[in-house]
Amino acid sequence: MLSKKTLVTAVAALVCAGPVAQAANTYPDKPIALIIGFAPGGPTDAIGRVLFKKVSEELKVPIVIENRPGAGGNIGAQELLRAKPDGYTLMYGTSSITTAPALFAREDLNPKTAFVAAGCSVSVPLILLTSQKTVDAKNAESFYKDMKNHPDKYFMGSSGNGSIDHLVAMDIANKLGLKFQHVPYKGNGPALTDLAGGNTNFMYSGSFNSAMPFIQDGRVKPLAVTSNKRSVVLPDVPTLSESVPGLEGFDGGTWQVLLAPKGTSTDILKKLDQALQKAMKDPAILESLRFQGAEVMNKSPQQCQDFIDREYDRWSDTISRLGLKAG
Repeated sequence: MLSKKTLVTAVAALVCAGPVAQAANTYPDKPIALIIGFAPGGPTDAIGRVLFKKVSEELKVPIVIENRPGAGGNIGAQELLRAKPDGYTLMYGTSSITTAPALFAREDLNPKTAFVAAGCSVSVPLILLTSQKTVDAKNAESFYKDMKNHPDKYFMGSSGNGSIDHLVAMDIANKLGLKFQHVPYKGNGPALTDLAGGNTNFMYSGSFNSAMPFIQDGRVKPLAVTSNKRSVVLPDVPTLSESVPGLEGFDGGTWQVLLAPKGTSTDILKKLDQALQKAMKDPAILESLRFQGAEVMNKSPQQCQDFIDREYDRWSDTISRLGLKAG
């Protein structure tokens, strides 16, 4: 027979678990707030709005986008950190969740401990672009060779100090022994404009929408993409992995994931991931994503979390080694 104390403990556990289980079973039954840590109109916002309109249809509740730009995405992450783990406040995050905490010395926003993955969505490679006005290189290998032979010759534009394009550039430079002058801009757009004008020599752009007009009119030349497979948008442009000795297996770029507060139930996370993955199978959504250079990641929630953890370790080590800080 169970003791009186054991019975009381068991009943208390059931009473406490009851509302949680019931909430998970009926979830969602009211609007969901989706934080995006960047300004409206940017690549993350553009993809997020298209994608989560379909996710909203799958879940049969409104999903309200709340833009919270600032501090490399940390303002939005801060809000998610304070949110209840009930599935009604989520964040559509980017690779910045694995770089901004180290850049801003915010260990409390470490994605390995502060949040939980509700689903991986898409990855977007960076495009190695050179200015047609200042660079005469046939391919990425010859470009890097000339850079190594003339370390004071090249100026690289980026979307900002500590941005993913800056970090990828520094990672590649470290592997190949390259040196160049870094020119940080306030965003991808200004960096692209100056590259096309010949004010800088090269950059790694993560915005296909912004880069394609410059590529199509011949002002910039795409030498390679930083993913481990070719982009469907630029199928004739090789990967760094296949075209540059010393970069075999290289894979770097930006990506986007759905995050929930730590402690969110696995049942809720499962429902969110199922809706997200189903939305990304819609032909119209796929067409829109591919137009922006985005490709479905095809990862389970656990694989997604493992990926985030590895990326956090990778970029935290890079930031520490380079001595980078925000600003």
